Amino acid sequence: MSTRAWQRGAIMAVAWTAGGFWLLLFFGLVDLSVPLFFQGRPEFYEGYLVETGWGVLFTFFAGLPMCFLGARPSWISAALVNAAAGLAVLIAAVASAQPVQLIIVAALLLPAAVVWAIARSGRDSGRGPGPSMRPVEASGFSVRIAILGLALVSMPPAIIFASEMIQVAMRGEPEPDYTYVFDHYPIQAASVLVIPLATALLALGLPGWRPMTFLVASGTAWFGVVSIVYPDHLGTWGAAWGWTAIAWAVALSSLAFRWGPPSRHAAHPAAA
Repeated sequence: MSTRAWQRGAIMAVAWTAGGFWLLLFFGLVDLSVPLFFQGRPEFYEGYLVETGWGVLFTFFAGLPMCFLGARPSWISAALVNAAAGLAVLIAAVASAQPVQLIIVAALLLPAAVVWAIARSGRDSGRGPGPSMRPVEASGFSVRIAILGLALVSMPPAIIFASEMIQVAMRGEPEPDYTYVFDHYPIQAASVLVIPLATALLALGLPGWRPMTFLVASGTAWFGVVSIVYPDHLGTWGAAWGWTAIAWAVALSSLAFRWGPPSRHAAHPAAA
């Protein structure tokens, strides 16, 4: 087996395993769908947004990026989104003094680190090209600066919202919902902190940044929609910020896709 084939196979195995875990065993898809399919369950009603936050984080920023990476092992930007999710949970775990959340941090960061190490191994050893680690569009600097600008714009409201949820987590009131042994409130904080973190990393312009940007925008827009529908629920962004989030997501998507299809290096990063 060639080095390149080994790298692809190893990245695919790690990515599909991690992606399936976050989407299915860690209930990313289930919690994302709570406002849609659990309306007949009154015990879920007040927690719609808290369930949505869990679903958004583990679907759009953990599960789906790793599944995309499993399908396209050269899209190294997916590992960056996963790492951003781990960093967001780390910040929320430390701020809320819930060390048990560090288990989630390790489970997010470890696959991202493994994928990155595998992708680098061929290049560093000289045995093969490995996935490209350079920006896919040399002329796209202005686009990446604009994406970084959107990340910076989203940071202050993300910090404010996360701070509120961390205070709720530290009070323990209202009574928190748990998945396994994990309190949802710190994850609710992480679900908004991850947005500027992931966006800033995607501004690096590494392979796969376009579809990953769309995932970040989709997760943000979905939380915005649910916040508009349920503006008074615990953990909501409210209607005004919900509409603002949708507008921000549209702006982010336009930056990724209005300049046409990926360049040759984006389509064939391993040849770079």
